[in-house]
Amino acid sequence: MVRLLGSIAGMLLFSAILLLAVDVRIYSSRGWLREHKYATILAWSYGFLSLLLIIGLLIYV
Repeated sequence: MVRLLGSIAGMLLFSAILLLAVDVRIYSSRGWLREHKYATILAWSYGFLSLLLIIGLLIYV
């Protein structure tokens, strides 16, 4: 269970970094403001969720 939660936290963190680095730049350069806003909100929520999982795993283990 710990290994599963750790890998999920890693995947969420990777997705958050990818969204912030790539998708936000693409959407802002093309002028898609709504998609830019949604990608930013989704990326920060993924990052926050992965941070919660990592902190929970550190407390648990």
